[in-house]
Amino acid sequence: MKKILVLIIMVALMFSTFIACDKEEAKGKGPVTVATMIDSEGAILGNMLLTILSENGFETVDKIGLGTPDILRKALETDEVDLVIDYTGSGQYYGAVADAEVWSDPALGYQATYDFDMETNNIIWLSPAPANNTEMLAVKKEFAEANQLKTMADFANYVNQGGEVMLIASSSFASNELGLVGYQNAYGFELTNDQMIVLSHGNTAEMLKALYDGTNGVNVSLVYGTDGSLKEMEMVVLEDPENVPPVYLPTPVLRGELVEQYPELETMFKAVFDTLTLETLQTLNAKVAFDGEDAKTVADAYLKEKGFIK
Repeated sequence: MKKILVLIIMVALMFSTFIACDKEEAKGKGPVTVATMIDSEGAILGNMLLTILSENGFETVDKIGLGTPDILRKALETDEVDLVIDYTGSGQYYGAVADAEVWSDPALGYQATYDFDMETNNIIWLSPAPANNTEMLAVKKEFAEANQLKTMADFANYVNQGGEVMLIASSSFASNELGLVGYQNAYGFELTNDQMIVLSHGNTAEMLKALYDGTNGVNVSLVYGTDGSLKEMEMVVLEDPENVPPVYLPTPVLRGELVEQYPELETMFKAVFDTLTLETLQTLNAKVAFDGEDAKTVADAYLKEKGFIK
């Protein structure tokens, strides 16, 4: 009788354990909160992350377009969000210390950022896309042709000869030794405050629209290498043979605690990001920034086209 009673208890325990495991499995993994900056590229890449996570059984929280780079970074550091899209060159702003040449090298810049954030903040940078979304200056094609502008050296000559300039750019670029300050030092020109419109954010879609429309006399704009509107708007990106700005590779970045809990996250996005070349991102960004398509629709269509989802 006692043996039967023990057997019944054991079966009951096994059954309850099975039910608990089944419920846990039904709940899925996560939730994982995904956040991005307020730009078309962030929206596209962020939606790719959300879709891939969902396809792999993760519950997700969508915070696409959360805010400016500083807001996004603070949210990650304070555990408000789990996974973001960031750029390798940004490591210099977060505290990573390296020579200027390091930030102009894709592999070395990535490693400097990776090492710093892992050791200091337990933040992990995953595999980046092979697309340099660096900061450059652009002008309209007709303006470039009229003033023979092809390189930053040409632009410096134009400025020094008294040419009219109204540059629109972000505050972080305008005050950066590896941004506008670096350009001025490398090519020998200087812009006054009256020749610049400085914005608090880095949304180049707004800047390009101002350039395209000539708003407030804007004839030069900060752009990023993967901006989707460059070709459609007939913009000329001024070449930078001195390689002043650092390399910015778009990368999934997440809290280390999440990697410890779900180690599969370290490689989950790699295959997708390996396909995101400069030309690919320009094309995808154009669909959103120029054609007005929905970022999630664009992201999912790309994933399906490449066979990453059904």
